[in-house]
Amino acid sequence: MSTLRDAAALLARATTVARSEPLVRALGFAGWLPLPADARAAAGIDGVVTDTRIAVGPGQLRALGGRAAPADALRAVMRIATHAPDKLWIACIVAPDGRGLAVAIAPPAGAGRAVLLPVDAAAVRGAEAESVARLIAACGAVDELTHRRWREILGRDALTGRFYRELEQAVTTLADTATGRAPEAARREMALLCASRLLFLAFLEAKGWLDGDREFLRHRFDARCADGGAVHRRLLDPLFFGTLNAPVARRAPASRALGRLPFLNGGLFARTAAERTHRSCTFADDAIGGVICALLGRYRVTPRESADAWADAAVDPEMLGRAFESLMARRERRDHGVFYTPPALIERVTNAGLREWLHTHGVPESVRDDLLAGSPVPTPHRAAVLRAVATVRVIDPACGSGAFLVHALHRLAAMRSLAGDQRSVDVIRREVLVRSIFGVDANPTAAWICELRLWLA
Repeated sequence: MSTLRDAAALLARATTVARSEPLVRALGFAGWLPLPADARAAAGIDGVVTDTRIAVGPGQLRALGGRAAPADALRAVMRIATHAPDKLWIACIVAPDGRGLAVAIAPPAGAGRAVLLPVDAAAVRGAEAESVARLIAACGAVDELTHRRWREILGRDALTGRFYRELEQAVTTLADTATGRAPEAARREMALLCASRLLFLAFLEAKGWLDGDREFLRHRFDARCADGGAVHRRLLDPLFFGTLNAPVARRAPASRALGRLPFLNGGLFARTAAERTHRSCTFADDAIGGVICALLGRYRVTPRESADAWADAAVDPEMLGRAFESLMARRERRDHGVFYTPPALIERVTNAGLREWLHTHGVPESVRDDLLAGSPVPTPHRAAVLRAVATVRVIDPACGSGAFLVHALHRLAAMRSLAGDQRSVDVIRREVLVRSIFGVDANPTAAWICELRLWLA
């Protein structure tokens, strides 16, 4: 059984193709062998991966190695899985600059959703080491079972389960260790809101939007602790309520000293009724550190939500919404109908609505079906599709944290691109969002999280 320290060492060492071999051997494969040029060309990965290698494992298990960016590693393993569908493929691809490694697993025969674990070799996170330790422990005598277990380990369900358990414990610790007079329900509500705010800021960190510092929260937390502590009152309150919710020109000197931070005009960084009523309630420094360092420090955070074709083994904005919905009190979820909507159901509802809307604009059935499957629109029908997308209005009267609206935004923007709109994705999405996406929810925090997810998208 590989320990977390062993797994982290294997990941940190994998800065070249040769140095990734111990990781591949730990997964049950023989050493790397060169992949001949004709095999690379036949699989369609020549030029996608350089210094390409292959390793043979038990049964039909095969490993692909080489040098490529994470997106190219994913593309390569899917192509070779489609080319050689009788094998079960995993890829361990080193970044061209040697600073990271991508572990990608293709579904059998390349039919289905791939999973991807990108790792920064210079800063291996605890959750990444844990995932690799689980991959190693899952190796067994039956190749199909091993491969299936690997995909489960790096899949969203496994990551989500681990993250939720740790987040729930962090929220409970915040609430239980709070000082000041506040009933248990209020402490729990404020603790959940504090954790949600910090998680959202972790997405901004990942974009480099918090003073250009991708470790902004940890650095500010460490500096505040070194200067006497009181993190809640002397860091979080000024950050949340004096900086992020105020236009730059109206910020006090102390707020400006926090650095170049965006103005977030949603309600997530405004005091709630509970926070105004129970101002004496203060979270302990150690508990706040449990969220910033112990929780967010263990997981890689990405502002990009997972695509339909592949899943990134990282915490993304969808998890912010799912975390809020799952951590609400069970009775409150039941009374207010707050339940997570599965992606398959969201897609089915969206497809049905879009298909009917396109029909009302005279788009033929064959074109509708191809468009909803992701195919470009033939030139004669592009004007009708663009007109349909420009006039559609999507409203979710119980939007929650925005799962349906974010999906609708992505789909409508993709339809415009497939119909010949040559503008960049961010410009198209911004126009679709302003014109076509609307939501309502009885819970203001859920609505705020929905706004922020749409803003990130």
